[in-house]
Amino acid sequence: MSQMKANDLKEVKAIPGNDKCCDCGMKHPQWASVSFGNVFCLECSGVHRSLGVHISFVRSIAMDSWTPQQLVLMKKGGNDTC
Repeated sequence: MSQMKANDLKEVKAIPGNDKCCDCGMKHPQWASVSFGNVFCLECSGVHRSLGVHISFVRSIAMDSWTPQQLVLMKKGGNDTC
């Protein structure tokens, strides 16, 4: 596992809908659900965390470590897809 590389981050942010939180619409979300392949703001990340990791596995797109498989899931997802 390693932090998301700059090119991976750019690719995830470029996915349609990922310019805003999937739940409240806030711009520039910094959190993600690997389970759903979508991104959201800090406030909404707390809601997702409260669901439990068995439902929504939450990661920071800037600070947390990512496995190659998690990156694949994020690149296949996107807020407009979910």
